[in-house]
Amino acid sequence: MAEEMKRIDFLVKELENGEWNDREDAAELLAEVGDPRAIDPLIKALEDEDFHVREAAALALGTFDDSKATPNLIKLLKDESPGVRYAGALSLSLIGDERALEELENSKDDENEVVQKVARLAISEIIKKSN
Repeated sequence: MAEEMKRIDFLVKELENGEWNDREDAAELLAEVGDPRAIDPLIKALEDEDFHVREAAALALGTFDDSKATPNLIKLLKDESPGVRYAGALSLSLIGDERALEELENSKDDENEVVQKVARLAISEIIKKSN
């Protein structure tokens, strides 16, 4: 247990202070660890200056069954990076929070076809989970 705590602490520090590629890797590893203490640092990382980090953090948050990140993931649907918009929509589909439906509807008209498709998928998944 103590080793797990050290690992999570190390990854959180990397997520906050590492080079962009280290921050990206830390987000991915925090998802693999699956400890809920990673949720708040990952939410913070959604505002990272580097789109790789934002994308990795969004995908990581989708692995947690926690709707706490929903408002922050919804904001990503307007990100400048199509990969970040895609990751946000995909994670919203996994979380299944109905609060995301309106913005996902808007994302069906995204300029990027892949984002459009994942937005439609997310809407379908959220509706399925709510029934």
